[in-house]
Amino acid sequence: MRRLKMAIVATVLAGSTVFVGATPAHAATSLRGVVYDYSECIRIGNYGIQNYGWTGPVQCVWVPNGSYYYPTGFWFIYA
Repeated sequence: MRRLKMAIVATVLAGSTVFVGATPAHAATSLRGVVYDYSECIRIGNYGIQNYGWTGPVQCVWVPNGSYYYPTGFWFIYA
């Protein structure tokens, strides 16, 4: 019984070291947030890269909401 427990523990430890030591593949840019202002988009994007490990560069994409009189819309943050 003791050998069985040691074998199970060794298998679990060996399997966990494979997953812990593996590095993730390079991910494509992903949506990180939505804001109203371009400067806020850049600020949050740079903060995310510096403090949260987002992959760079920051890309801010403007998407209007369809209003003709006042150009409103959103900035989408990709990193």
